[in-house]
Amino acid sequence: MPAFQTKQIKLSQIQAKSTQSLRQICCLQPMLMRVRQGEKHLFIGEQHFIARVGDLVIAPAGLELTLRNQADHSGYACDVVLLDPQLIASCRQQYPEVLRAALQQPAQLCVKLDPWVALQWDQLFQASDIEPPALLHHRAVGLLLALAMAGQGQAIFIDKGDSISQRVQQLLLLHTSKPWTVEQMAQQLHLGASTLRRQLMQEGHSFRRLLEQVRLNTALGMIQTTSHSIGDIAQQCGYASASRFSSRFSQQFGVKPLQLRATVASGAALTARH
Repeated sequence: MPAFQTKQIKLSQIQAKSTQSLRQICCLQPMLMRVRQGEKHLFIGEQHFIARVGDLVIAPAGLELTLRNQADHSGYACDVVLLDPQLIASCRQQYPEVLRAALQQPAQLCVKLDPWVALQWDQLFQASDIEPPALLHHRAVGLLLALAMAGQGQAIFIDKGDSISQRVQQLLLLHTSKPWTVEQMAQQLHLGASTLRRQLMQEGHSFRRLLEQVRLNTALGMIQTTSHSIGDIAQQCGYASASRFSSRFSQQFGVKPLQLRATVASGAALTARH
């Protein structure tokens, strides 16, 4: 199955032939995950959630967690949809009543897959790789509406406004390989460097930590869903040294890049569509 990517949507599938254990994962964008095979175990503090085949994981941007992709006798597989916050904001603006009804329900990380959501999901993933981005966008909106009508998706529909850390994160995602400095980022945001540092500190972040999160979590996705070499991934994610990248990746996720790549099922590597 090919991966699709437009400016506001990215579709991919994670496949593994053996169990993967990863810690300190940060969701850089709103994310939906549908378990196809095996189980996904999610740990947030003392809480432990399990998503099985037929379950959907709804993860808001900024969520930090530890996870285990538990393979069964045939392996592990999970569909992933990454959504740009602007797409969700547009959906809120166009369909306020539908989303308002969904927001009256409690937010859940793992839910049973509603039949209408499953239908929209399948149509989105079965779309041709030559399908125009505008039509893929329309299908993604249909998926979001089906989710809201099922009383689900509260965690990604809540409009908290864009914090300074979210704005920094989105800019970093656009240019992951750039040798960013806090001064360059401040200039992009029309702020002074000291002002940016202070505002990030007020939100419990630092520029260096956000930069590392974006680079490492982007690399994580590339290892699981592309055939790029570890050296290429390190370079594309802003690391001049593959050994430095490997060390930081291992410290962050508790597994070396080559060890994780070894668990990826043969034929699972995907090529993104632009």
